Amino acid sequence: MAVEGNWIVPFLRDNAPNLKFGTALMPKHPQTGKRGNFVFTVGWAINAGTKNRAAAVKVLNVLTSPQVQQYVLQQGLAIPSRSALQTNAYFKRQDPGAQNSRAVFEGADDGNVYGYTFGPQGPDWAKPINEALAAVLSGQKTTAEALKKAQADMNTFQNRR
Repeated sequence: MAVEGNWIVPFLRDNAPNLKFGTALMPKHPQTGKRGNFVFTVGWAINAGTKNRAAAVKVLNVLTSPQVQQYVLQQGLAIPSRSALQTNAYFKRQDPGAQNSRAVFEGADDGNVYGYTFGPQGPDWAKPINEALAAVLSGQKTTAEALKKAQADMNTFQNRR
C-alpha cells in the first residue's frame, strides 16, 4: 500500500509496466463515519506585490485553463485545479490512471478535506529553508553554505521551543 499523489500512476506505468494496481478511498472512522483523505493538487497564486500583475494574470489564466487542466488530469501529473473537471469523460475510462483520479475526486467530495498547514510555527520552520533556497538560486551561497546556515537557524528555533 502507498499513499501518493497522482504522479505515481505514470511512474508505475513507465517503471513497472506489468504491475497490477488499483486505487481505493481512505477508510472511514467506525464511530464518526468521516473518511481520512489526502488530496494533492496544484495551487496557483499571484504575488500581491507584483509589478507585472497583468502578465501574471494571463499566465495564471493559461495554467488554470480547462485545456491545460485536462492535460494535467490525463498525464497523471496532479489532481486538476478545476472542480469543473469532476464530470470529465476521462474518469469513465478503465485504465488505472483514470480510475485513480476518479477515486481521488470522489473522495474529495465527502466534506472532509482540509487545506494543509504547518501550524502556528510553520513560518518559523519554513524561513530558513526559503532563505537557503534564495541564497543558492541567486548565487550568494553554495549549497553547503546555505544548508549549514539553515540547519543552524533551525537548531536555534528548536532550542527556543
